[in-house]
Amino acid sequence: MTRPNRPLAQVLILRLVLITVIIVVLNMIVVGAYYGSDRAELEAEVVADVTERLGARLEDSGLPADAPARAMFAKHPTAYAFALVDRTGTVVDAMNRALIPSSALDLYADDWVTAVDLPTGRLLYAGHEFRDRTDGLRMVFVMTSDPENLLRHAFLSELRQHVWGPILPMALLLIGASAFVIRRELAPVGRAAAWARTLSPGAVTSPPSGPVPSEVADLIDGTQRALDRLASALAAETRHAAEAAHALRTPVAVLTARLDALPPGETTDKLRSDLAALARTVQQVLAASRTEALSAPTEGALDLRRPAEAVLSALAPFAYSKGVDLSLSLPDTPVLARANDEAVQLALTNLVENAVLHGGPGEVEVTLGPGPRLSVRDHGPGLPADAGERIFQPFWRAPGAVAGGTGLGLAIVDRLQRAQGGTVAVQKPKGAGLEIVLTFEAPLF
Repeated sequence: MTRPNRPLAQVLILRLVLITVIIVVLNMIVVGAYYGSDRAELEAEVVADVTERLGARLEDSGLPADAPARAMFAKHPTAYAFALVDRTGTVVDAMNRALIPSSALDLYADDWVTAVDLPTGRLLYAGHEFRDRTDGLRMVFVMTSDPENLLRHAFLSELRQHVWGPILPMALLLIGASAFVIRRELAPVGRAAAWARTLSPGAVTSPPSGPVPSEVADLIDGTQRALDRLASALAAETRHAAEAAHALRTPVAVLTARLDALPPGETTDKLRSDLAALARTVQQVLAASRTEALSAPTEGALDLRRPAEAVLSALAPFAYSKGVDLSLSLPDTPVLARANDEAVQLALTNLVENAVLHGGPGEVEVTLGPGPRLSVRDHGPGLPADAGERIFQPFWRAPGAVAGGTGLGLAIVDRLQRAQGGTVAVQKPKGAGLEIVLTFEAPLF
């Protein structure tokens, strides 16, 4: 199964997002390695965070008994400790004081941090004076281990400040702006692609309007020139085929008149049969030359009852001569479709002629509906089981087919249906025979 192609704008945006993610991740790795290796800076961040939490809940010269900041010290009495010391050196509040050495309580300085590496681990001592107070209150903090992961939280805080905060919003803004610019600048390419999808041989399609990049303009111009050459060649081929078919119709008519003057006999009957096959081939070639010029109308609708009645009226004598009864089932109300009258008549004529010739004596039933569909059924031998879609290939004929055919009938029907946006399908009805169904597009209104 072929994987569908993605739009160019989507591909570019996805690649831009991937590049941005890679840049952000690399930045996180570099910044993380830098701050992760600077233990002293992380410890200073821990001290600043603890100081802020304690200072925010201070009342008078102490910390309330129910302050949330006490929870960490109560939960880990051997890991964290603090003391609040006034200007005279008196400890006014403390938790886990046994962890704090006397020298730390006596050290009076604005801010200080000391770390000692011991075989049992790293000890952190720090002091801070609350400068917004007039009583000279200061705090002493001790951390012997880190079960609350204060260092990790400090590390993540550094990433938020130096990566997630400034870089992520900028990356998202860059992605959004780039996506807008990419979609806007590639809009002419999308219009050119939409125009290319509407191209078909022989059809006149105006190039996309609006400004386009020079490369796209060159591509559109080259495509238009190639299409014009193709249309000219196709028109010439169609014209030559039509001229040849028209030129053959006169001698065929003359031969038919002269055969009528010959005395009856086996040879005359064979000549008349061969000439009828030749006339039908000429008619099919002429019909094939007109298929490329036919298309479904963009406005209005065709009542399918009209071409169905016209075709069966025209072919009734032909069917009678072959011992075939034609029947037509029509609804009482109009059956509207987006279809070309001439194309419907050509397609239905070929189907009915095929049914008469290959179905043998009996009945050929033409049914209109339900909906915009026409079906032609005969009661003959049908098709081989392995026929499949080959029946719509030009010049294909089933084994044992009636002599005199060319294998163009169903190929012409298929081309006619494609030209006007319809479909043709072969169905196996109950019992003997073959049923071919023409389906048309419903009107736009």
